[in-house]
Amino acid sequence: MSIPLQNTTKDKLLEAAVRVLNVHPGASLADVALRAGVKRVTLHRVIGTREDLLRELALRSLAQTDAACQHAVIGKAKSIDQLKAIVAALVPHAENCHFLWKNPDICDDPEIARDVKHHEKVLLTLIERVITEGHIQPSLSPKWVMASLDAVLYAAATTARQEDMPMEEASSLAVQTLFGGIKA
Repeated sequence: MSIPLQNTTKDKLLEAAVRVLNVHPGASLADVALRAGVKRVTLHRVIGTREDLLRELALRSLAQTDAACQHAVIGKAKSIDQLKAIVAALVPHAENCHFLWKNPDICDDPEIARDVKHHEKVLLTLIERVITEGHIQPSLSPKWVMASLDAVLYAAATTARQEDMPMEEASSLAVQTLFGGIKA
């Protein structure tokens, strides 16, 4: 479940679109409008075309995850604490990330591609520091750790939604799983 920015009609439409498109990437604007509880004409008036919707969703997702990450690391001096805080902060936004993963054509947009590359570079740099400082096994490449992080985020968001689990609990389990494993 992602967090609306303001709770406007546009935000409600975007929230509904993320939920619909994560399950059915080819869903029509009519499907999105139905899920949002509005008429298709309202969706067209507020958002525009399907391409406009996808672009808006991608930019919003990136802005939300960026803000969550920046806020999460405030006051965290150690790189491992920063990475754990980022993982916990991203769980509520994992559906937005999932939307981006399921719609890779969105990255054809130069602005979105630039933002995605920037996010990946920042996270990979932090992961490299955590590995260098000895908090993660040096035999694991930063890209492997990043892929593992993505998988844990997806698992946390999916489980939280399916089991009606509080996001705080899902975030805690994501950090525990990624950094402690699943051993007893």
